[in-house]
Amino acid sequence: MKRTSIIERLCLIMTLVLVFANSFNANAQSEQNAVSENLPLHLEARLGVCAPSQSMMPTDITFSALYQITPRFSAHIITTGQYFVPKEGVTSKYNHAFGLGGGIGFAPLPIDPSDIGVYEIRANMTAPVGSSNYKNMGYGLGIYWRGNVNGAHRRLVPLVGVEYRVHDFKNEGLKTFMGFYATFGLRF
Repeated sequence: MKRTSIIERLCLIMTLVLVFANSFNANAQSEQNAVSENLPLHLEARLGVCAPSQSMMPTDITFSALYQITPRFSAHIITTGQYFVPKEGVTSKYNHAFGLGGGIGFAPLPIDPSDIGVYEIRANMTAPVGSSNYKNMGYGLGIYWRGNVNGAHRRLVPLVGVEYRVHDFKNEGLKTFMGFYATFGLRF
């Protein structure tokens, strides 16, 4: 499979997630407003891309469930599908891995409901699930910006981040991979 084919699939998956989320929000918005203006539980869908290094370009799709403990602290449950695209762009079923893990988030700046967004520092860890030649323990530390979720019409907000990740591969033939990821997504 060529690199463009993988990118097309990732775009298709993100589009389907957006369509599903938008239809869900349209139907449930009046019920959510009646219950509460701010629910402490959120879902996120993200696409992360790393610059090519060590003859591969890591890409991942991440889904998270977040619980807002306080307005500034959050806890995360993370599931991720990782794709390690070789430099020549040819992939096979052994070029992917799945991970499951968790993390925490902290908003270092005061949160003002009138601001357009919130900055958050996040740390996370994922463990491998299933069998793959690319099984790895993943560790990440990054800074994210998300749109403000306050208000009746702010149920779908953008999320942008930069994260430094380390992939410690279980296969002895692969070196530990480290790099910066650019992450784009949505928070529901």
